[in-house]
Amino acid sequence: MLEMDMLILKKKVSQGLKKGKVLIRLADVIEPEVAERLSEGSIVGLKSVAGEWLGLMLVGRQQKGLGWLLTRDSQLDDNWVEKRVQAALSQRHSYFNRSDLTAFRLVNGEGDGLGGVTVDWYAGFIQLNWYSQGIYHYRDELVSALKAHVSDILGIYETQRFDQQVAEQAINHLEGQLAPAPVIIRENGIHYAIHLGQEWMTGLFLDQRQVRDYVMQGAAGKKILNLFSYTGGFSVAAAMGGASQTVSVDVANRSLAKTQENFALNGIEAPSQAHEIRVMDVFDYIRYAKRKGLTFDQVVCDPPSFARTKKYTFSALKDYGRLAADLWCLVAPGGQLVLSTNHSAYSLEDFKADCLAACPDAELLAHFGLGEDFPRSEDERSDYLKVLVLAKGTKG
Repeated sequence: MLEMDMLILKKKVSQGLKKGKVLIRLADVIEPEVAERLSEGSIVGLKSVAGEWLGLMLVGRQQKGLGWLLTRDSQLDDNWVEKRVQAALSQRHSYFNRSDLTAFRLVNGEGDGLGGVTVDWYAGFIQLNWYSQGIYHYRDELVSALKAHVSDILGIYETQRFDQQVAEQAINHLEGQLAPAPVIIRENGIHYAIHLGQEWMTGLFLDQRQVRDYVMQGAAGKKILNLFSYTGGFSVAAAMGGASQTVSVDVANRSLAKTQENFALNGIEAPSQAHEIRVMDVFDYIRYAKRKGLTFDQVVCDPPSFARTKKYTFSALKDYGRLAADLWCLVAPGGQLVLSTNHSAYSLEDFKADCLAACPDAELLAHFGLGEDFPRSEDERSDYLKVLVLAKGTKG
């Protein structure tokens, strides 16, 4: 084996690595000054304080992370990127044959052994999201692997979400056709608009597919409130499921046009008396709804992990219980509260405990997590999505 840099990990971290931990932080290293000198994209060895071999790490700084465990072996094949892309694609083979689903995840970061990058498929167009400059060093290999093993690629886009060290565009069209605005995808019989090459987000959170389907399946004749509605995905799903009324609330000005667009793609007029769209602070709307005594058959809430508006600051870890308590007041007797968080450090156990404590006599009906196209590593933080469905009794 060629000479390589070596890092010694603290005892507790070494034990964690054996149990499935894949993200190594600077604080995990015995000599952080050595780690700080490592170049992005380099591959280094890992050992315990006792000298036990732990594996090979790809250096890719991301927030507090230093890099990702690539293998517990002492060697890595030259074509390791292509092999991992090919393995990821083989797990999604059936998705390409589904006529009712034309958007899904192709590569899910560390869950597919490629920490720091995700790859999504949108009706023939590929979107790469780079979260680490380390894995970005292997862009050419990854793109080549996708082109070699995915048929009928129309075009490829990328978004660089790591800190830029050079004057380079963060959002790029790499090759192939320019995507139409919008790309129209199908999911469970519903059409959604995807915008590539324009903004940080494309217009739809693919990891919430199961929850949108759940909302649609139970929406007939119901009044639905969708908070932090973004482009109205849950509202459109509810409307297509026969909801009698939907209310979508988001503070972002763009939410109005984007939500209108998704309703229109499915032949539904909005905003309208049946499908209201409000551009306003969600917390102000909650206060308004409580003051007016408004209630809904289902309240769906998918807040960011952290949000700051002119009047309010929200942190999922600190404030979710209080938010759930306020929302419970808006749920009609016999209704449901659908609560979601994507905060990786907010454990499912703590999330359940906070929400159930905030909602007296609530029954936990269902729990959703990541779908099959979002595989997780053994590291519990990779299983970031938690969605709870709480039911209120018919007597309130």
